[in-house]
Amino acid sequence: MFVCSSHVRDALKLMFIPHVKVIAEEESFRCHLCKNKAKYKLFSFGHIRKKAKEAI
Repeated sequence: MFVCSSHVRDALKLMFIPHVKVIAEEESFRCHLCKNKAKYKLFSFGHIRKKAKEAI
């Protein structure tokens, strides 16, 4: 999920085990919540963690 500075907190509340990465200035993405220029990429590893637990 890509978000602008205004929506980081809102997006973090929606995610399970969130991680944040700053987007390089050269990259152009839009905020998923308001369509302004995104500054951060939010992602999680929840699906990987679930698969690892199932394997154990």
